[in-house]
Amino acid sequence: MKVTIVTSGHWDGDPRLNRHVRYLREAGFEAELRTFASGNRGRISKAFGALAAITNTNSDIVLLPDPELFVAGSIAARFRGIHPVIDIHEDYPKAVTSRAWIPVLLRPIARLLARTNDWLGRKIAGATMVAAEELATPGAHVVLNIPNPDDFDGSGNHLEIIQAVYVGDVTAERGALEIADLARRLPGIHFLVIGRADADLFREMTSRSGNSPNLELVGRLEHKDAWERARGSIAGLSLLRPLPAYSEAIATKLWEYAAAGIPPVVTDLPGQNRFVSAVDSSLAGQSLDDLAGIIQRLAEDEEFRARVTETARAVVVEHWSDSRPDLAVVRAVSLSQS
Repeated sequence: MKVTIVTSGHWDGDPRLNRHVRYLREAGFEAELRTFASGNRGRISKAFGALAAITNTNSDIVLLPDPELFVAGSIAARFRGIHPVIDIHEDYPKAVTSRAWIPVLLRPIARLLARTNDWLGRKIAGATMVAAEELATPGAHVVLNIPNPDDFDGSGNHLEIIQAVYVGDVTAERGALEIADLARRLPGIHFLVIGRADADLFREMTSRSGNSPNLELVGRLEHKDAWERARGSIAGLSLLRPLPAYSEAIATKLWEYAAAGIPPVVTDLPGQNRFVSAVDSSLAGQSLDDLAGIIQRLAEDEEFRARVTETARAVVVEHWSDSRPDLAVVRAVSLSQS
């Protein structure tokens, strides 16, 4: 059985999609990832490239992780006798209300279109995978975004500096400017930001930090390289703003920080609060002052840092064992033909 993941919006180093490929191969499938996200073409042009790939593939199953492919990609696959599986990563109807490029007056229409697209995609696809329990509908397969903790080095501090880290796409909505503010407030701590961002945002972060030398913006790195740079950090940042799409979200990076032995520090949102409450509720902050205080405590209180590091690692090990995303993705793909 051959499975091809076809994406118009995810880069070839996307951790979730590469885990899918690995788990499927370990289960005996022939699996590959084909991405059309690179280059300077627009998202619509990339979607057409992905649709052409679906039409021309010789795969038995295609896995589609982009909302623009849920319906059109599933129809194209079924036309070829290929079994489509959609992989829903977030609540897209909520997410569109937070998109700055969508005019406010058009957001109710965009939300309705996103809801309709989600519903049709689930109806047409042979199987639906979702990345979180709150996205599940009857018949959907929950494949949680929890990495195998054995893939991360959870050992202690190897750094000669005190470092807080952010790993992931860098946007204002995900706390980029707040990280810059923290770098200005905490000159004794190195802030390492690993992830894709546009040049204008990086310039704004540099300015916001007061051109602080302790703010390092390195852009996107391969998954292994990113976590090697992050290893030994005293805090892993997830400073999501209070937007509808983020209210209940538990970002993949929280599981990754925990697996890597990095205490997560988060903004006080329901989803993130649920995560850190299993570690230590004091790791969530409501204000910039709160967040600065948490990071400062992690830097100065070695006993506290060691305890939350150990607990965070134990949380991800337990949840991995309970949910087994590797088995869940194989089950979803296998049942797509039934």
